[in-house]
Formats: sequence, structure tokens, C-alpha cells
Amino acid sequence: MKKASLLCAEVSNEIVMLIWLFNRSESKKKGNLNKLIKKMQNILSVISFLLIINVLLLLFSVNSDAQSLNLNDSLQKMGQTIKKKDVIHIKALKDNALMPFEDSSGKQKLLSGITIDKGSIVSEGMLQFIGSTTFTLSNDIKVHYKYVDKIKNNVQFKALSYGGFSLVKDSDLPSVHLLENMVSLSGLGDYSANDLSKILAGKTTNTRVHLSDLTESISGVTTTKDIETLLQMIHLHFVSPRFDTDAYQELITNFNNDVIRRRHNINDRIDDSITVALYGNKHPKRRLFNNDFIKDVSFNKIKKLYKERFGNAADFEFFIVGDIQKGALRPLLEKYIASMPTNVTKEMWQDNSVPWLQNGINKDIPLAMKSPKSTARIVYKNMMSYSLKNALIARVLGDILQLQLAKKLLEQVKTCCNTNVKANVSKCPIEQASLNIAIDCNPIKVEQLVAIVRQEIKKIEEGIVEQTDLDKIKTTYLKERKQQEVCNNYDMRVLINYFREGYNMNDPKNFKDIVNKITIEDIELFANTLIKNSKSYEIVFHPERTHQPIYQAKNTESRH
Repeated sequence: MKKASLLCAEVSNEIVMLIWLFNRSESKKKGNLNKLIKKMQNILSVISFLLIINVLLLLFSVNSDAQSLNLNDSLQKMGQTIKKKDVIHIKALKDNALMPFEDSSGKQKLLSGITIDKGSIVSEGMLQFIGSTTFTLSNDIKVHYKYVDKIKNNVQFKALSYGGFSLVKDSDLPSVHLLENMVSLSGLGDYSANDLSKILAGKTTNTRVHLSDLTESISGVTTTKDIETLLQMIHLHFVSPRFDTDAYQELITNFNNDVIRRRHNINDRIDDSITVALYGNKHPKRRLFNNDFIKDVSFNKIKKLYKERFGNAADFEFFIVGDIQKGALRPLLEKYIASMPTNVTKEMWQDNSVPWLQNGINKDIPLAMKSPKSTARIVYKNMMSYSLKNALIARVLGDILQLQLAKKLLEQVKTCCNTNVKANVSKCPIEQASLNIAIDCNPIKVEQLVAIVRQEIKKIEEGIVEQTDLDKIKTTYLKERKQQEVCNNYDMRVLINYFREGYNMNDPKNFKDIVNKITIEDIELFANTLIKNSKSYEIVFHPERTHQPIYQAKNTESRH
């Protein structure tokens, strides 16, 4: 029985060899592959016959002096019909040297051609109340880290810096707006986007470069085992970004097509019309996305702008949150983050806010459209100090108005329409509050709906709010926070808000206590402060027609 088991094991090795030969031929022509399959079938039939004879001889002892048929000898004879180099591979297989077929790109290193001079961690501080550790590296980079395994095998990364579009010259704005797409299409380091995907095959790792009005960032997500790959990619984003000319041509082609598409998209045309109404047709900071915009994009400018915005890693704060132990993270930080060249330059955003053409704008704009509808955009904004309390009251105001409008529209209008209400308080670049209302509806109902919006805003200014509506909203906020707390991403927000905004999200006084204490009087006061002497606009879009516009509102002298 023992000899039979050994024989079965030997046959298993031979079958594995055949599978390898089959895989090895996947890239060959179909005709050669068919020939190999026939050879495999012949070999397997002989193996099956020899295996049966040997097992019978061993089990039933037909002749105690009989020697088992030599399977290896038989295979060697058949191997004469196989190419000599494949017989060599058979021997290698018997020596347990089986190697699977691999795409050659899989053997390439992500950091090809990059020399890394390892840095060090010069200090390490802990904040017990949020459970974080801050590593200060030898190149002056700070990395804020927190171990979190609410979601197993998940690690998140973020690097944040101030600046963004606010530090870009007006003439360079078209190029910087296409920078993110250029980076995504170009690949990284020595590899095109296609080659990079091959190198990263089998790894759950991705990164993204992003610019906003006031910041630039690099974010990433990975699994615990692939954290080194993620940090290698971050290293490349700072040290060896890639700008591919073919990718640039593809980008320009895509955006030229997008310009054509926008001409036929009603929502894009509405957005463009609002931009013109607020800032004029040729404001250098509020340009329309059209052919002239694309013509002002430059490959060389994109490269230059990337180096300006991402050239100094020490100007970024790094955040790592997830299922990675501190001991495993330290050497990776020293190798891939502390090794990056840096300088002492620190940047801050600039206030490049653009005022509206007028403080009060009311327009009625006809648009050609296939499916007739009317769209109203109503906005109020006013100076207001930023605080966590004001930010939450603004959010409640928006949700209260949304509920009140839904009730009124159901009672009075009795037709299909969509409303969306948002209110907020911004901290940068200007401390101000805003209320935004959007309505899409049947053209014959738009005047009635805009009147209802004004009525419901007036009610809130007078403190006419249902306590049950307020309680429902507050309960929803607290429930949503509980749901957020079970995710790793929540802890990333905790770190960013503490180190960038200066407050602890986990402290009840910064959320739970504020929500519980919000009253109708708070909402009334906030609404009055926002609406009184505010800057505002009411812009209504309707199907193009030859007769008089159906919508007329107060203060219409500025309408075209």
C-alpha cells in the first residue's frame, strides 16, 4: 500500500507538469496549442494504464518478485516526442522546481530606477484622548497615525497641504483644472497606466491626486499586506510623477468631446448660464468650459503646476489610519516617506473670492430644451462667524426648509417636482453663511413654487417651525453619527479635524451636546441673520418661447 501511495504521488506530479505545459502554451498560436493538447491526451492515457497495472500488482501481490512497471522510463520514452527543452522542464518539475507562467511585467519593480536613501524617525508623540501617534521624520514630514480595525484589513492614507487653485495664476487655471485627469491617465514612475495596472495586479491598492480651491491632496486606500506598495506609490507621486504625452492627447480628445456633449446637456447649460449671470461672460477666474478653455490648456504647464503644488512633501501633513500595527509601519515610513527630498517652504491659501456682478440678481432665462421644464435657483448669502454650533444650525435650517417645502408642495401644487435645499457656514476663505434652493418642475407651476419658497423662509424667520420636525432631524443626526463611528473613515476624519481644524470630533461638546441643545429660537435667529441684508439671486430657466416669460418676481428691473 505504501508503494502504491508513492506511485500515486508521482503520477500527480506528472499531471501538474502537464498543466504547466498547457499554461505555458497559452500565448502560442492556436495550432501549436491543439497539438500539445493531443500529446497531453496520449500521455494521460498511458499514465492511467500504467497506474492501474502498478496498483494491481502492489495490492494483490501477483508476483512477489515482480518489479513495478517503471512509470518514469515510460514517460521518458514518450518525452522523446516532446521538445528537448520541455523534457528538461519535466526533470525540473520532478525536483519540485515548478514555476508558474508569469507576465514579464509582473517581475518588474514599482520603484524601478529609483534610489532610496533611507531616513529616520526623529521623534514620536502620542495623544491618548484620540489614540493617535505623531511621527516626526528626519526630512521634517509629520505623519499622524492611528491603529483602527473596525474594518479589518483596511488602511487609509491622506496627505494634505494648503494652496490649491488659490495660488495658481489666472492664465494657468485651465491647465490646473485638468491636472487630476492627466495624472490618472499617465501612470506613475517608469510605467504607463496600462503597465502600472499589470504591476499592481493582485494588489488592492489605489491612489488619487486632488486639487480644490484651497488645498491639494493625495489619498490612498489599501489592504494590510499591501501597505508597502501604497507607500511606494506615494513616494513616486512626490519624487517621480509621470506625464505621458499620449495620455495628454487622449485627455484633450476626451475634453473636446465633453465640450460638445455639454452643449446638449440642459443641466450643464443651466450651470453655465448661472456663471454668466453672476460673474459675466469672460471673468478670468470663472471661465466657461468651452473650446477656448481647452485651447489654453498646456502639457508643459500641467507638469510645472504639479511640481509647484506637490514639489515639497514637507508642506503636507500625512495621515494613516487602519489595520496596520505601529511596529510594522515604522520601517516603511523611514524607507519611503523619510527618504523623500523636502525644503523649508510652507504655503498658505490666498483669498481669491470673486464678488457677484450685483448684490441682488433676478433673471428669467429662456433655454431651448427637448423636454420642457422650469428650473429655479435661489441663493442667499451673508457674513457670519464660523463655529461648530453655527455650522450645525445651518444644516438644520436646510433640512427644516426641505421638510416644510415637501409638505406644502404635496398640499398645494399636487404635481411632480423636485426640490433640494442646503445651508452651510464656510470658514475659509471668508466666514459666511449661505442658503441654496433648487427646484425642477412643470413650467406652469414655477411661479407658484417660488412664491411658496419665499413664504416658507418667512415662516422660519418668524419662528414658525414644527417641534416634531426639529426633533426628527436631531434624532437623525445622532443616529447617522453612530453609524459613521463604526468605520475606519470616521477615525481619519477625527485626525484631520483635530490636527487641521483644532477640535476633537469625539468630544460630546463638539457634536452631540450641540445637536441636543438646538432650539427653534436658534433656527429663527440664524435665519434672520442670514436673510436680512443678504446678497441673493433668483434665476429661473424655462423652455424657450416667443411670448412673454411666465415667471415674474419682485425687483424684476434687472431681468433681461
